[in-house]
Amino acid sequence: MSPSESKVAEIPSSRRRGTRITPRTCLWPLAGSLVTTFGLSIGLTFRSNHHCFAGTCGEWLFPLQARLHVVVWYFWLSISVTFLAVRAFHPEMQNLLARPLWSRKLPVLGKHLSLGGLLMLCWVIALYGVVVGIWWIRLRDYFVDRGVAGGIDRGGRRLAAVALTGHICDITMGMALLPISRHSALASFFKIAVATTLTNHMLAAYTLFVLVVVHGLLYASWVPVFNSLSSALQRVIPVLNPTYLYHETWPGNPTSLGIWRASLIFTGIIAALIMSAIFITTLPAVRSKHFNLFYFTHLLAIVMVIIICLHASTMFYCTSPGLAMWTLDWGMRLYELRRTLDGEITTIGNGWYCVSIPLPRSRLTGCSCRSPLAHFYIHHAGSSIRELHPFTTITHLASKNAITPADDDDFTVQFLFRKRGSPDAIPQETPPSGYLRLFSRLLRGKKQRIKSTQWTQRLAGLVDRQQCHSPDDDSVPRSNSCTAARQQFPRIAVSLRLEGPYFSPADPSRYEKVICFVAGTGISGGLAIATAFAERHRSVNAVLAVEKQQLIEPPPAGARSLPWRRCIIVWSVKATDVVPLPFIDASRTQGLELRTYPTGPGHQRVDMRRTLTEIQSQDSTGRTWVYISGPKPFITAGEEACKAVGGVDYFAASWDI
Repeated sequence: MSPSESKVAEIPSSRRRGTRITPRTCLWPLAGSLVTTFGLSIGLTFRSNHHCFAGTCGEWLFPLQARLHVVVWYFWLSISVTFLAVRAFHPEMQNLLARPLWSRKLPVLGKHLSLGGLLMLCWVIALYGVVVGIWWIRLRDYFVDRGVAGGIDRGGRRLAAVALTGHICDITMGMALLPISRHSALASFFKIAVATTLTNHMLAAYTLFVLVVVHGLLYASWVPVFNSLSSALQRVIPVLNPTYLYHETWPGNPTSLGIWRASLIFTGIIAALIMSAIFITTLPAVRSKHFNLFYFTHLLAIVMVIIICLHASTMFYCTSPGLAMWTLDWGMRLYELRRTLDGEITTIGNGWYCVSIPLPRSRLTGCSCRSPLAHFYIHHAGSSIRELHPFTTITHLASKNAITPADDDDFTVQFLFRKRGSPDAIPQETPPSGYLRLFSRLLRGKKQRIKSTQWTQRLAGLVDRQQCHSPDDDSVPRSNSCTAARQQFPRIAVSLRLEGPYFSPADPSRYEKVICFVAGTGISGGLAIATAFAERHRSVNAVLAVEKQQLIEPPPAGARSLPWRRCIIVWSVKATDVVPLPFIDASRTQGLELRTYPTGPGHQRVDMRRTLTEIQSQDSTGRTWVYISGPKPFITAGEEACKAVGGVDYFAASWDI
């Protein structure tokens, strides 16, 4: 390779190298969590003979099985991590595992079963089988033999089943906790979509709920057996904690240890009640209408995990990896949110706004930034103290970071949003707190209340109020239109907190053609992809210009051709919301194209299948990648269009689970 060829090759490859997508979370947090928690867990199985923190400690009675339980769980996790690491560096393997096994979706879930999903299901079943093999024979012999020795010949197997389902709950709870962190290596280092981790979390959590119900019903079915025993036999096995003998638990043992062991039934009931509340709020009918209720009820899981670890000690050993990652996640999130960033909001027109915030370059330290798709969680105290909202940035972070002078500690990132309703209406002042605010809310209709509580509505309202009622210029009339004010005061200062970035596992640079089907504000991801495309071509053209000036002989034709040669953005937007976007100029970049399709009365919706077919028929060479973003029906239609046309890879930016 000549020096000139080497120089050109370094441009794209430098952005593809790296072992992680999200800066702060690569393999080491997960590996560190596994090693640390394994050492802690296996150590506690030896020390629990002297200090036990739970109502039931299996290490006292079943030390071998408890240690095997811990070893098998962490071995299962280690093999899973190794497999995911191999998958992360082999795109062909990712495509193979993501391929649906058949066209029909699974009932209830409404999702396709992929090869990777089938392998994961078999892997989980294998883990359950090993756990049953470790515990069942030992538990059966223990409960049956102990009952027979005390003169009880019934209920022993049922108690063994109660204990066995409890140990299966251990590992299921551990699986439910692992993928929930926003910074989770499962979603960043292993290049797994957030929707996939949420789906796995949902399936594990629902399985856990079913197991807890079975666990409780088995215990409830044993209580009548206990009540049928004579008074003398009831003093053999205590009803509050049948793992121990009567003289080891209150009321047979009135010491603090005996009382603590008797708390088993109460911690189990409390944990089950909290889990039931969480389960109810996860139902689609509740979650879609009362998301805040769903979110804040989920926070009770913190209390539930603590209580359930006090219920049985082996629960802590299995949940500690997820708890460690969750603690690390919150630590990093609070570290990022501690700093207030001073930026500005620009009025683009027609109800559209652009937020510009300086991002510390340290957020990208060690990040390969292969994907142009990145989102942040934004906190604005003036709109809501408790809410964090995800926004996809329209900035391609890698190229922005590259062109920013090295002496600058920050570079600007931008976000696009639009408020609902008429863009010219005067915003109303926020009603006072207390009874007057409550009375004002009661007077408004349901649709008005929902509209007024939208986070973006409140943020846009702050902008409009400052623009329409600027104290710096009395010439701005207080009319029913803010158009003149927005022309005179297009920008206002704002202080925000950013959490992120989080990168989506997508790499359009590996394809010859990229087509973005976007609707409404879903164009944010399309703009980031377009920026990445434009910067890629600008960099190559800059190298060619330098070579021309230095009279370096160009390589043979086609030797320097870029795989990514076309980028087409198909934007579906309401006719009343159409606005010229100042962020993209397709005429300045060869191969970049923006097609706007207005919708509404008198306009026909974009036919994604026909559009995709036309583009493919006009240019059939090379591979094609499709990005889809917008409302759920739009995404579904885009996915169906890709499947119908065939021969394309696609990525749907969906948060639905």
